[in-house]
Amino acid sequence: MHTVNFWAILIAAIVAFAGGSLWYSPILFGKEWMALTKMTDKDIAAAKATGGIWKSYLAQFIASIVTFGVLGFIVAAATGVTAADGAFMGFLAWLGFIATDLLGALLWEKKSLRLALIQGSFTLLTLVIGGAIIGAWH
Repeated sequence: MHTVNFWAILIAAIVAFAGGSLWYSPILFGKEWMALTKMTDKDIAAAKATGGIWKSYLAQFIASIVTFGVLGFIVAAATGVTAADGAFMGFLAWLGFIATDLLGALLWEKKSLRLALIQGSFTLLTLVIGGAIIGAWH
Protein backbone atom coordinates (compact mmCIF):
# COMPACT_ATOMS: atom_id res chain seq x y z
CA MET A 1 0.00 0.00 0.00
CA HIS A 2 1.40 3.34 -0.98
CA THR A 3 1.23 6.25 1.41
CA VAL A 4 -1.18 9.08 0.84
CA ASN A 5 -0.41 12.54 2.14
CA PHE A 6 -3.48 13.42 4.22
CA TRP A 7 -2.44 17.08 4.44
CA ALA A 8 -2.41 17.38 0.66
CA ILE A 9 -5.88 15.83 0.52
CA LEU A 10 -7.15 18.21 3.19
CA ILE A 11 -5.67 21.25 1.43
CA ALA A 12 -7.11 20.12 -1.92
CA ALA A 13 -10.55 19.74 -0.29
CA ILE A 14 -10.30 23.18 1.32
CA VAL A 15 -9.26 24.75 -2.00
CA ALA A 16 -12.17 23.02 -3.77
CA PHE A 17 -14.60 24.11 -1.06
CA ALA A 18 -13.40 27.71 -1.24
CA GLY A 19 -13.49 27.57 -5.03
CA GLY A 20 -17.06 26.28 -4.93
CA SER A 21 -18.04 29.16 -2.68
CA LEU A 22 -16.83 31.55 -5.37
CA TRP A 23 -17.97 29.51 -8.41
CA TYR A 24 -21.53 29.16 -7.14
CA SER A 25 -21.74 32.70 -5.76
CA PRO A 26 -23.57 35.55 -7.49
CA ILE A 27 -20.15 36.86 -8.58
CA LEU A 28 -19.71 33.98 -11.04
CA PHE A 29 -22.37 31.34 -11.80
CA GLY A 30 -24.56 31.26 -8.69
CA LYS A 31 -27.58 33.08 -10.10
CA GLU A 32 -27.55 31.09 -13.32
CA TRP A 33 -27.02 27.81 -11.42
CA MET A 34 -29.96 28.64 -9.15
CA ALA A 35 -32.19 29.37 -12.14
CA LEU A 36 -31.13 26.18 -13.94
CA THR A 37 -31.73 24.04 -10.84
CA LYS A 38 -34.97 25.90 -10.04
CA MET A 39 -33.62 26.86 -6.64
CA THR A 40 -34.89 30.11 -5.18
CA ASP A 41 -33.65 32.61 -2.64
CA LYS A 42 -36.46 31.33 -0.40
CA ASP A 43 -34.99 27.81 -0.60
CA ILE A 44 -31.60 29.13 0.52
CA ALA A 45 -33.15 31.21 3.29
CA ALA A 46 -35.16 28.22 4.54
CA ALA A 47 -32.04 26.04 4.59
CA LYS A 48 -30.18 28.72 6.51
CA ALA A 49 -33.04 29.19 8.98
CA THR A 50 -33.26 25.50 9.82
CA GLY A 51 -29.50 24.97 9.93
CA GLY A 52 -29.77 22.53 7.05
CA ILE A 53 -27.34 24.49 4.95
CA TRP A 54 -24.50 23.67 7.35
CA LYS A 55 -25.29 19.98 7.03
CA SER A 56 -25.09 20.36 3.26
CA TYR A 57 -21.77 22.22 3.52
CA LEU A 58 -20.39 19.53 5.83
CA ALA A 59 -21.59 16.72 3.56
CA GLN A 60 -20.04 18.45 0.54
CA PHE A 61 -16.74 18.92 2.37
CA ILE A 62 -16.69 15.23 3.35
CA ALA A 63 -17.44 14.31 -0.27
CA SER A 64 -14.45 16.45 -1.31
CA ILE A 65 -12.24 14.63 1.20
CA VAL A 66 -13.37 11.31 -0.29
CA THR A 67 -12.81 12.53 -3.86
CA PHE A 68 -9.31 13.79 -3.16
CA GLY A 69 -8.57 10.77 -0.98
CA VAL A 70 -9.28 8.49 -3.93
CA LEU A 71 -7.24 10.74 -6.22
CA GLY A 72 -4.49 10.64 -3.59
CA PHE A 73 -4.40 6.84 -3.75
CA ILE A 74 -4.16 6.99 -7.54
CA VAL A 75 -1.31 9.51 -7.35
CA ALA A 76 0.44 7.49 -4.61
CA ALA A 77 0.30 4.36 -6.76
CA ALA A 78 2.36 6.10 -9.43
CA THR A 79 6.07 6.69 -9.03
CA GLY A 80 7.95 9.92 -9.59
CA VAL A 81 4.81 12.05 -9.59
CA THR A 82 5.04 15.83 -9.95
CA ALA A 83 2.41 18.56 -9.67
CA ALA A 84 1.93 18.37 -13.44
CA ASP A 85 1.45 14.61 -13.26
CA GLY A 86 -1.10 15.01 -10.47
CA ALA A 87 -2.96 17.65 -12.48
CA PHE A 88 -3.01 15.31 -15.48
CA MET A 89 -4.34 12.47 -13.30
CA GLY A 90 -7.06 14.84 -12.08
CA PHE A 91 -7.91 15.62 -15.70
CA LEU A 92 -8.05 11.92 -16.55
CA ALA A 93 -10.33 11.25 -13.57
CA TRP A 94 -12.61 14.04 -14.80
CA LEU A 95 -12.58 12.80 -18.38
CA GLY A 96 -13.18 9.17 -17.51
CA PHE A 97 -15.74 9.56 -14.74
CA ILE A 98 -17.26 13.04 -14.60
CA ALA A 99 -17.48 14.02 -18.29
CA THR A 100 -18.96 10.66 -19.23
CA ASP A 101 -21.49 10.87 -16.40
CA LEU A 102 -22.46 14.38 -17.50
CA LEU A 103 -22.95 13.13 -21.05
CA GLY A 104 -25.32 10.48 -19.73
CA ALA A 105 -27.25 13.17 -17.83
CA LEU A 106 -27.51 15.22 -21.03
CA LEU A 107 -28.64 12.28 -23.14
CA TRP A 108 -30.98 10.44 -20.80
CA GLU A 109 -32.06 12.90 -18.13
CA LYS A 110 -32.36 15.83 -20.53
CA LYS A 111 -30.25 18.02 -18.24
CA SER A 112 -29.41 21.48 -19.48
CA LEU A 113 -26.15 21.80 -21.41
CA ARG A 114 -25.47 25.07 -19.62
CA LEU A 115 -25.92 23.43 -16.20
CA ALA A 116 -23.63 20.56 -17.23
CA LEU A 117 -21.01 23.08 -18.35
CA ILE A 118 -21.20 25.02 -15.09
CA GLN A 119 -20.94 21.90 -12.94
CA GLY A 120 -18.55 19.98 -15.18
CA SER A 121 -16.07 22.81 -15.64
CA PHE A 122 -15.98 23.42 -11.88
CA THR A 123 -15.30 19.74 -11.23
CA LEU A 124 -12.60 19.75 -13.92
CA LEU A 125 -10.95 22.77 -12.35
CA THR A 126 -11.01 21.31 -8.84
CA LEU A 127 -9.73 17.89 -9.91
CA VAL A 128 -6.85 19.43 -11.87
CA ILE A 129 -5.90 21.82 -9.06
CA GLY A 130 -6.40 19.15 -6.38
CA GLY A 131 -4.35 16.68 -8.43
CA ALA A 132 -1.57 19.25 -8.73
CA ILE A 133 -1.60 19.83 -4.96
CA ILE A 134 -1.52 16.11 -4.23
CA GLY A 135 1.14 15.47 -6.88
CA ALA A 136 3.34 18.27 -5.56
CA TRP A 137 3.18 16.85 -2.03
CA HIS A 138 3.65 13.22 -3.08
